[in-house]
Amino acid sequence: MRLALALLTLGWLGALVQGGLALLLPGWAVPDLSLLITLAAASALEPGFALVVAAGIGLGTDMVSGPWLGQFAFLRLFELTLARVVAAQLDLRRGLPLTVFAFALVVFDGLAQVGLGRLLLGSFPLQPSQLTALVGRALLTAPLAPWVVPFSRRLRDRLDESEARRDMRLDTRRPVLR
Repeated sequence: MRLALALLTLGWLGALVQGGLALLLPGWAVPDLSLLITLAAASALEPGFALVVAAGIGLGTDMVSGPWLGQFAFLRLFELTLARVVAAQLDLRRGLPLTVFAFALVVFDGLAQVGLGRLLLGSFPLQPSQLTALVGRALLTAPLAPWVVPFSRRLRDRLDESEARRDMRLDTRRPVLR
């Protein structure tokens, strides 16, 4: 529970930082931090908590970015499910497969946003400059995944609430009564 709250808070902070960076930098130079935290939640949390965290991150991103309400929540839930399915088939604990998967997930996210916009708002052409910006964003975001996912696992180990992880510490410097 504490790990879910920590990742949800990090996801919301990531969405805020991402929005602030979008005002200062071009769109391709802003990493997709909320997507990285969703990927971290897929690897560190149980499925129920991961779904709640992904939906919360998506709704938080919806609030700060201004698309149709629920668009990012839907995408984050779908991406979380996709990450869990792929992680069941491939070993995403190592750096290179995780980087390649994160790259593909960022490209999928961008194309899905365009597809949902086209579905909900009508037809508009996709410009080649938008595709190059999407690939640039994926190239910037993907190398961050091998650092974010192990961070979430270390956070899980640190915040583990089970009885098995509790250590019994003995103070060996206490004076002995004679």
